[in-house]
Amino acid sequence: MLDDGLKAKAQINRYLALQTEIPSFTTEEWQHLSQIHQVLSKFNELTLFVSERKPQISLTVPLYYELHDLLNEGSEAQGVFSGLDRDIAQAIKEGMKKYEKYYTFMDESDTYYTALILDPRVKGDLILNELEDKEAGNLILRAVRNSLHQKYPLRNRESPRTVLQQSASEIKTVESRMLQRLQPQAVPLLSDIDRYFDSPRVSNIDTTDPNWLCNWWRVHKDELPQMAAAAREYLPIPSSEMSVE
Repeated sequence: MLDDGLKAKAQINRYLALQTEIPSFTTEEWQHLSQIHQVLSKFNELTLFVSERKPQISLTVPLYYELHDLLNEGSEAQGVFSGLDRDIAQAIKEGMKKYEKYYTFMDESDTYYTALILDPRVKGDLILNELEDKEAGNLILRAVRNSLHQKYPLRNRESPRTVLQQSASEIKTVESRMLQRLQPQAVPLLSDIDRYFDSPRVSNIDTTDPNWLCNWWRVHKDELPQMAAAAREYLPIPSSEMSVE
């Protein structure tokens, strides 16, 4: 409605000039309406993104970060909101209090951070980049990694070579046992959780399909079975419980 009103500014002014019951808008009032529209437009964009596109839960944390930037710049009248009216900036500052309440709910659960890290384009780098307190960011990543290790422990799987060696143990000769002593010791299995966390982010991914993230993990489930198991449990969680905000 506000958007339509600003587009019809000339018609509204013309109508108000033809009657005396409703006072005309001043230039300052039109400016305030324009500033309010500027602020609400971004809120509207984020609301429609959640309610219409129903993004995966992996985008919840980035949405909170973007909303924080919006509220912070608006309340301080900085950036794109430079020159914002003081009363409007104060109203946004009150909105920041509501934001902090819900951000606390999200921050206390590892679900949203785990889902974010399951995006191979991002992993934990966004958390470290966005948080001013780098130690806090590292604590979050360590907590998520430890939680994944507990929920999806590494399962020992014997290699075909080991099984073959065991089945042929009865026919070994002195020479074969001597040569076996020179074979390299078995390398302990490395958790794919650690491999995923410690490897670089993936950049060459086709994201045109809305289900690209689930598809990516389906393709890599044999390479990263522990992380793929986490993806199967976390990624189906909707980012919002409401289809329309």
